[in-house]
Amino acid sequence: MKNNITLPRMTETTIEDDDTKERIIRIVNSLAIGASLLAFSLGCLLYYMTGYKSIFYPAMLETVLFLSILLITRYSKPEYGKQFMFLLHSISIWYFGTLLGPASQIYLFAPFLAFCVFLVFDKSWAQTAVLAISAIMLILIELNFRHPVIHSLPLSQETESNLHWLVIFAATFLNGTALYYFTKESRFQNRQLKRLVNQLDKTNQAMRIYVRETTHEIRSPLNVVNSILQNYIETADPGKKTVQVGIAHLQAVHFACQDMQLVMSNALGWSKIEAGKDEISTSPFHFSDWVVHLCDTYEYLAKRRSVHIHIDLHDNLPEYILADKSKLRTIIVNLLSNAIKFTTFRSIIYVKAGMKNNQLEVSVTDQGVGIPEEKKEHIFDPYVTESGQHTESSGLGLPIARHMARMMGGDLSVADNPEGGGSIFTLRMPVEATPPPPMASQQLDYSILAGLKVLVVDDDHLNHLAFSLALKRMGIEVILADSGPQGFSKAKLHEPDAVLMDMIMPHTSGIEMLALFRADRTLRQIPFILVSGNCYSEVKEEVIASGADGFLSKPVNMEQLYNVLKDLVVMA
Repeated sequence: MKNNITLPRMTETTIEDDDTKERIIRIVNSLAIGASLLAFSLGCLLYYMTGYKSIFYPAMLETVLFLSILLITRYSKPEYGKQFMFLLHSISIWYFGTLLGPASQIYLFAPFLAFCVFLVFDKSWAQTAVLAISAIMLILIELNFRHPVIHSLPLSQETESNLHWLVIFAATFLNGTALYYFTKESRFQNRQLKRLVNQLDKTNQAMRIYVRETTHEIRSPLNVVNSILQNYIETADPGKKTVQVGIAHLQAVHFACQDMQLVMSNALGWSKIEAGKDEISTSPFHFSDWVVHLCDTYEYLAKRRSVHIHIDLHDNLPEYILADKSKLRTIIVNLLSNAIKFTTFRSIIYVKAGMKNNQLEVSVTDQGVGIPEEKKEHIFDPYVTESGQHTESSGLGLPIARHMARMMGGDLSVADNPEGGGSIFTLRMPVEATPPPPMASQQLDYSILAGLKVLVVDDDHLNHLAFSLALKRMGIEVILADSGPQGFSKAKLHEPDAVLMDMIMPHTSGIEMLALFRADRTLRQIPFILVSGNCYSEVKEEVIASGADGFLSKPVNMEQLYNVLKDLVVMA
C-alpha cells in the first residue's frame, strides 16, 4: 500500500493564470476581428445603398476601433479590451439604431448585449447595472421611433426592405457568435469547477493522511514519555514532595521529546518547501566531531531496539567544512531515525563518511528487509508505506532530506546493502574545506545573567514552570503573569530587565502588548522578546515588523534563551 501527499504548488497557480489570460485574449480578439469585418462590410453596403456619409464614416471608424482592441489586449490588460469592445458594440447599436429608425430592428440585438454583459463583467452588481442601463437605452430608442426627438435618416422602401434582411443577418451573426463563446466559456467554467472539486477532494484526503500519519509519528515517543511519567506518579510516595528518577528514564524522556520535535520540524520544513521559502545558510564547523556527537545522541534511541550505531570516518575528511549545518543535520537525523525505525532488532546501523570525487559522501546502512527495486524512488514521496516492507510510513523525513540535499547541490539515493539484507542511503554533496572559525567559549556562563529580573507573560501555567526552571537555573529572578494587562501592571511595579511575552493569548495578543509597552515612557526601553509555538517564516516576519527586540520559538532550549538574554540585556 502506498500513500502520497502532493500539495499544489504556487507555480501551478501562475501557469493557470497565464492560461486563463491567453484564453480571454483569444476570445476578445476573435470577437473584435469578427465585429470589425461586420462593421466594414455593412458600412460599405449601406453607403452603397443610401449614399449617406453619416453611415459610412462612423462604420469605418468603428472598424478601426474594433481592430485597436488587438493592441489593447496585447499591450494592456485583456479586461480593458473586453470592456472597450462592449462599449463599442453598445454605442454602435444605439447610434445606428437611432440613425436608421424602426428599420434597424434594434430589439434583435438585445440577446447579444445580454450575452456580452455576462462575458465581460464578473461581478453580479456590475452585470445587473449594465443590463439595466442597456435595457433603458433600448427602450429609449424604441420610444424615439414612436415619438421622434432625434429624427432618423429618410430611407426608400426598397432600402428599408434590404436593410431589414441585413439587420437580421447582422443580429444572427452577433447573437450566434456571442452565444457560441458564452456557451464555450460556461463549459470551461464547469470543467474548472469540477477540477477544483476534485483538487479539494485530493487535498482533503491528503490532509487526512497527513494528520493521521503525523499523529502516529508523535504518538510513539509520546507513549514513552507518558509511560515513564505515569510509572513514577503511581509509585511515588504521596507524603514526599520529591521522587528519585533514574538517569536512563530521564534520557528516554529527553530523546522522546527530541523525536517529537523532529516530527514537528519535518512538518514545518515541508510547508516551507511547498511555499518555496527554504533557504541555504552556510557556516564552518568541525564535521567529524559533529557527526559523532549526532550519532551518539541517537544511540540511546537505537538501544531501545537493541540496535547499535557503528561510525566509520575516513581519513580524507577535512577537519572543518563550510556547509548548511542545519540542513545537513536534518538529512542525517532523518536517515538515522528511519534506519532505527526499519532495521531488525539486535542489528547494527553503519554510518560511514568520507570524501569521494571532491564531494562529501555520507552513507547510512540498515539491516532491515530491504526495498524492492521498483519501489525505491517512491520512498522519497511523502508518507509512503510499502506492504511487507515497512511497518510504519516513512513520513516526511526522506522527501525533505532529498530536497535539502539537492538544494545544496547534491543528492540522496538508496541502494541494496551488498553485504546482506537492508538498504544503504547515500548522501553526496559538494562541501568546501575551511579553516577553523574563531574560538568561542563552549561553556555557557550563567553568572553574567545572575541578578537579572525577567517578566514571563503566558496564559499557560506549564509554560510558567518551564521558563521558571530555566531562568532560575541561570540565577535570574522570575516574575510571572497570566495575561497581557497583568504583565503590564507587573512591569510597571517591578521594572524588569527583560520581558518574555507569549504571542497568542486570550483578549490581548503579545504584539498588541508590545505596542502598549512602547507607548509607555518608563517601559519602552525594556527588551521585549516574543515567544510562540509557531515558527513559520510568516510569524518571524510578523515579529520583525512589530518591532520586537527578539523572538523565541517553543520549545525553548537553554542555549537559545541564554544567548537572547545575553545579547539584549548584558551586551546591549
